[in-house]
Amino acid sequence: MRGHLRAAVVAGLVTLAAATAGAVSARELLGRALAAEARGDLPTAARSLEELVAAGVDSDGVLYDLGTVYARQERYGEAIWCFERVLRRAPLMWPARDNLRATRMRLARRDAGRSGQAVVEQAVPLRVQVGELVPLGWSVLLGVLGQIGVVFAVWRRRRVTSELEAVGMTVALVLSLTLTAGALGLVAARRALPAESVVLHGGLRLRQTARVDGIPDAAVREGERVERVARDGVFTRVRTLTGATGWLETSELGGL
Repeated sequence: MRGHLRAAVVAGLVTLAAATAGAVSARELLGRALAAEARGDLPTAARSLEELVAAGVDSDGVLYDLGTVYARQERYGEAIWCFERVLRRAPLMWPARDNLRATRMRLARRDAGRSGQAVVEQAVPLRVQVGELVPLGWSVLLGVLGQIGVVFAVWRRRRVTSELEAVGMTVALVLSLTLTAGALGLVAARRALPAESVVLHGGLRLRQTARVDGIPDAAVREGERVERVARDGVFTRVRTLTGATGWLETSELGGL
């Protein structure tokens, strides 16, 4: 954790040197997290990292390290939430993807051991997978580059003197148009992502009504991704990947 955390928050600490979480500076929280992790005090490391996030230092590296600490504590739902948040913003952060996969496997083995039945992970819909391929900023940049390529190819094609160069510019134009169309598709998919959350804890069931004494219905797994449909007080109506709907306390959900 040490190397990842130092590299990830140094920029944040430069701008947040005066930031505080309560009466504790961000730099001090960082020191506490590093020291606690070094001596194996995972609860203290987790609390310090949580305070860093609450203070506004929620970089990919901090969330990655917080997820790693959660996983080592077997707080799998919260770990999955952290890794999913990182990958929403940085899809090419392979350590986070590897840790997410490993955490889900550990959770599945634990649940299978408790229930005596194999656990089958539900696949995320293709439209969501496409929307999460690249960050929105990357998609916009690709679109801009594609448009620049189109303009250049059209301009250059009008000035070519050889048939070979004309063919080359035609190919460049087609490729630029394809890049632009693909980027626009990624932007549309990103903007169309549903409002999703991760179930943070286990042993929960969907309630039929938004009440503490609501009748429990279908079970939801720790670490499961759900779509937020509506809000009523301290409850949120969700839809699971299998299509089941019901109410959960909002505090049991980590938004993506």
